Amino acid sequence: MKKSFLFILFFVVAFCVFYGVRYVANPVSTQTAIFEDYENKIDTSGYIVRTEQVYNAPVAGTVYNYVQEGQRAGKNKLLSTVYSGDVSEETLQELNNINKKLAALENSSASEAYTADGTANEGNIENVKNNIIKAKIAGDISKISGYKAQINSIITGEAIPEKGDSTDELKARKKSLEDSITSAKKDIYSQMSGVFSQRVDGLESILTPDAVMSYKVEDYNNIKLENNPVTSHTEAGSPVCKMVNNHAWYVISVVDSETAAKLKTGTGVKVRFANLPGIEAEVRVVYTSTESEDVKKNVVVLKCEQYQEGVFSMRFSKMEIILESYEGYRIPVSAIRNVDGQKGVIVKKGATQVFKPCNIIYTDTVNGTVIVDAVNGARNALNEYDSIVVGEK
Repeated sequence: MKKSFLFILFFVVAFCVFYGVRYVANPVSTQTAIFEDYENKIDTSGYIVRTEQVYNAPVAGTVYNYVQEGQRAGKNKLLSTVYSGDVSEETLQELNNINKKLAALENSSASEAYTADGTANEGNIENVKNNIIKAKIAGDISKISGYKAQINSIITGEAIPEKGDSTDELKARKKSLEDSITSAKKDIYSQMSGVFSQRVDGLESILTPDAVMSYKVEDYNNIKLENNPVTSHTEAGSPVCKMVNNHAWYVISVVDSETAAKLKTGTGVKVRFANLPGIEAEVRVVYTSTESEDVKKNVVVLKCEQYQEGVFSMRFSKMEIILESYEGYRIPVSAIRNVDGQKGVIVKKGATQVFKPCNIIYTDTVNGTVIVDAVNGARNALNEYDSIVVGEK
């Protein structure tokens, strides 16, 4: 009996050693399934293209603007005045503050927008944010610039209507200040509706929607972005401001030919700009250039018909073009199994392994990975935090 016991003991030890060594040599490797958003995107840069109308100073002098940067204005709106003589900076600053207060009072909650209580200010900003969301959903973009002015006022505490201020009183103070300026003046009125901007860069007549539809890579590389700041003192014929068409705008960029092949005319993609954090715009491809094979790059033009705050005052930015986006689990290609014609993964559950079918929604051939999601209605459905076997099949 003793010999029989020793034989059994020897057999058990040998079995454990054999399979233990085998496991150490070929351990079961797993990866936790984490549900995430994945994007197939490219990093590039590009210019904003718009229909723009520049207004020059009719005389030399001091410029006073009635409209704020990024604010919408209709046709025949008084935009700016050029006074032929010098006007004190204090007077211009006070006039600008009055204009901001008047804009803030256009919204019923503006008079209570700012408080010294930081917690209350956070609540007020949240309320304005909700109003912006509601306006966007309703398609009412006319109030966006006013809401922006409110947020700026809440943050800075500047140009806030004082207690007792009324629209009539502010307008009276404004008229009194304007009447105190004795210099001759020339007014500038808008000839088109759109968004007001003082950021005139000299590309307004070059980067037009019609012109960029025939651009080649060489044309793109010849674009010269210059900084031409508009100041309060101007010479006759110098740019004062511009109006920007806000119904449609474009992005022109250069991408490699492989990417350009995916950007067929009519393709819908998304763009994000480094200069405008938090803004994502839906666009469609309206032009892709035809280049010789040795160039290996192409010009692409994207069109957007959404109003996006900040785009109308920006010309150039680093950006991302999001070709596709997916939601699922990213795993190595080697983790995919084929059981009875059904693709899926092996999930480790304690000492056992279970096959779970899944859908392959994206294959990344460069990194050797796939993005999968669960098959609806499957008896063994893939779940988040499952331990997917990624080792040998």
